[in-house]
Amino acid sequence: MKILITLLALVWGCTVSAQQMSMPLGEAELVCNVNDLLPEDVEVNGATQGFAIYGRYGFSMHDKGQCVIIDLKRKQFVNTFVLEGNSGHCNNASFGVERYSKSSQFPLFYVTECRGERACYVNDISLQGSRLVQKIYYSGEEITGPCDWAVDAERELIYLYCTVGQLRMLMWFPLPRLSDSDENGEVHLSLKDSLGAIPAGDIKIPQGSLVADDYIFLPEGVPTKGITALNVLHRHSSQLIQHIDLGSTGLEPEGVASRKGWLYLSLHTPRQPRHNIILRYRIKR
Repeated sequence: MKILITLLALVWGCTVSAQQMSMPLGEAELVCNVNDLLPEDVEVNGATQGFAIYGRYGFSMHDKGQCVIIDLKRKQFVNTFVLEGNSGHCNNASFGVERYSKSSQFPLFYVTECRGERACYVNDISLQGSRLVQKIYYSGEEITGPCDWAVDAERELIYLYCTVGQLRMLMWFPLPRLSDSDENGEVHLSLKDSLGAIPAGDIKIPQGSLVADDYIFLPEGVPTKGITALNVLHRHSSQLIQHIDLGSTGLEPEGVASRKGWLYLSLHTPRQPRHNIILRYRIKR
């Protein structure tokens, strides 16, 4: 009870009054079916999961750790490999700010384990492979079920998208540095480290998560349960300002990423992991 009261206090302290807001996302555009870009001999195992973008490259994660990289500008397949030390669900993926070394091709790559220990796997990734350089954990016992980790690189925050009791929550923390790791290469966060929390709405089956600009983007559902949608919440008030029904696609919404004024949504085709459909929506300013 004390933990729940503390969380509610964080929520109350971070909530602002809701105002009438316009819907931020325009109509969907098809970016590609990844299957059309893959050579015939490339095998993809595991359902499509998290999705992240850096520069012109899209990084599509799959259950059990396979990463498929595509060139979004040229619509070309680049490479695929299994992330080092990662056999998790990989439900969410995002890029941070810090680089492992001066020679690192990209900033650190954060991938959600989702189940099990609910860790965030932090990777030094390139177009050729990856190595695991840190693990982030949340030590609170109040969380039930799977959870996501999502990095807000602009504000250097990391969000924990989780369930406390029956309530979907987003808690946020300062983004740990590599130098914050203990002797085992781990960072253990707790409720006292949280900078704030807000409710994440009535999400039935959580999927990926993204915090960008003033918005929180939360896909939800699976086709077999009769609901698939993309929800947009205001970052400060947690007010639901747009709900996009995806039922007509017959696909399962998974990862979300943003780039140059566009929101990208990655969708899984049931029982066909090569057929990773990527849509995008213009984010209205």
